[in-house]
Amino acid sequence: MTDADPPLPADPDALSALLDEARLAEAAGERSRERWLRRQASEGARLTGLLLDAAERRIAVTVRLAGGRSHRGDVAAVGRDVVALATAGGDVLVALAAVAVVLPDRALRAVPPGDDRRGPLGRTLADVLADHEPEARRVVVSCGLGEPLTGVLRAVGADVVTVALDGGGLAHVALAAVTEVVLPH
Repeated sequence: MTDADPPLPADPDALSALLDEARLAEAAGERSRERWLRRQASEGARLTGLLLDAAERRIAVTVRLAGGRSHRGDVAAVGRDVVALATAGGDVLVALAAVAVVLPDRALRAVPPGDDRRGPLGRTLADVLADHEPEARRVVVSCGLGEPLTGVLRAVGADVVTVALDGGGLAHVALAAVTEVVLPH
């Protein structure tokens, strides 16, 4: 005890009250620090961080697109501009630019706001589609305009995807316009 410290009360009840007051002040300070840390985390949150959290925790999500469509499934991978969902109907590749809302599965604990992590820098939607090109894989390609295009993936270029349509003919789709690609089972 220094000369600047106030003397401790001799009354046991006063001492108990003083200790209770100190505990309350410490608890209030701790709550304030926790709120500040949560706020800092949410202000730096990125959509990719949220999706990576969901993938790591194996939490199913529903992804709603700006055009109104939605997909529910497990986050299988997150890339620079794409999220891959494993759904009941097959794998779905969604362009991150088309994602409007991410809803974590309510049956599981809530996902925090996410962090500032980004997806792996090397993988893009074009990269993932190019992996399937040699297989002549069936695809359903949506651009947010009208009916999706259904057919077989024929080629993936620098900025274009070519699909042999089920009804005949080819469709050359600007990669930048692609909002989602379904790869049915």
